Amino acid sequence: MKPRTTTAGLTADDIAALWHVPKGTVYRYAHTYRWRRYTHTGRAYYHPDDVTATFDQLTGQDQDQ
Repeated sequence: MKPRTTTAGLTADDIAALWHVPKGTVYRYAHTYRWRRYTHTGRAYYHPDDVTATFDQLTGQDQDQ
């Protein structure tokens, strides 16, 4: 049996602190952009690639305006 490898995820607190957004915004983005997530010991962890792709896209839109 192969051991399962997992990617380190980001919590809502991590994301809010790194991108300076409210936690409610993190949850809204997670739902809207369908971020992959997993739970461990009752805590949700979001896939870093999904998170960075969303913020890169949103930042790019802000710069175009």
